[in-house]
Amino acid sequence: MYQKQRKNLQKKHNVENALVGCGYWGTNIANTILKIKKKLVIHDSNQKNAKILNKRFGSQTYLESYDEILQNKNIKNIFFATPPSQNFNLLKKALQYKKNIFIEKPALKKISDFQKINKLNRNNNIIMVGYIYCYNDYINFIRKIIKEKKLGKIFYLNFQRQNLGPIRNDVNVQFDLATHDLSILIYLFSKYPKLINKVDHSFLKKKISDISNLSFKIDDIAIDISSSWLNPDKIRRITIITRKKMLLYNEMDAEKKIKIYNKYAMYPNIDEFKTSFFKKKAKIYEGKNYSPNIKNKEPLMNEIKHFFKCVQNKKQPLTNLNFAKKIVEILERV
Repeated sequence: MYQKQRKNLQKKHNVENALVGCGYWGTNIANTILKIKKKLVIHDSNQKNAKILNKRFGSQTYLESYDEILQNKNIKNIFFATPPSQNFNLLKKALQYKKNIFIEKPALKKISDFQKINKLNRNNNIIMVGYIYCYNDYINFIRKIIKEKKLGKIFYLNFQRQNLGPIRNDVNVQFDLATHDLSILIYLFSKYPKLINKVDHSFLKKKISDISNLSFKIDDIAIDISSSWLNPDKIRRITIITRKKMLLYNEMDAEKKIKIYNKYAMYPNIDEFKTSFFKKKAKIYEGKNYSPNIKNKEPLMNEIKHFFKCVQNKKQPLTNLNFAKKIVEILERV
């Protein structure tokens, strides 16, 4: 029996990766890391969550306290799936022990906290923020055709992210849901949007909005972001309107997530005629529509593999701390 315990202890101390936060999303992260054939040390302040996760994955996970994780020199990387209100102190300690960090968005709630964490990272450890849609193959397809100007001149984008729950009590719906769409927006255009208008509603708790409608502009492109965790249906949609095409990304469509419509509306040019004879009337044009065949890998797998590659090559991640800071800066102005 004691020999078996010693073997388990030895195995545990050869593990390079730890997970802090064993709730719903932490479980997804753990499952993905284990698929990559990497074992895990796990911890949750709620010991029940940690024990459930440990039981589920058996000999591939090992329980430790957060202090034990920090003091274990073999552990190089810590994955955090923890509430934003707890993250500053967790990250501060992790950097003191020279750990590489993967942390779920939005990472931190205040710009000042981002600045402090940047200063604490004296050893230039990798800090990556989990903005999963930047590692989504469908979003990458949309980015590619925008960069190649295959959609034509873009007029308008509409983002809808709605569901009934999960409802947060430490951040509002903008920090929880609109952050996803802001990350997509910045990733698609490599530019930061300017806030034009906002309307939000707080029904369940004062000063924490449950429904949000934000309007932005990038150059002359108009953008609306609609977020709600009080909605009967789960909606995850991006609509792009261009001069002669329309694109719909419907994440909830199991078969054809992206559809490109060769249809548009335009007023005909009749300036050569007197307006007393003619009134301009918009005409609808419709052509063939299609759904591109896109090879799609699990976005979380893409994301975590990107993190390990950045650690290996000592390279800044696509969604580094500065990327996340820009999103929080935008939301602080809302």
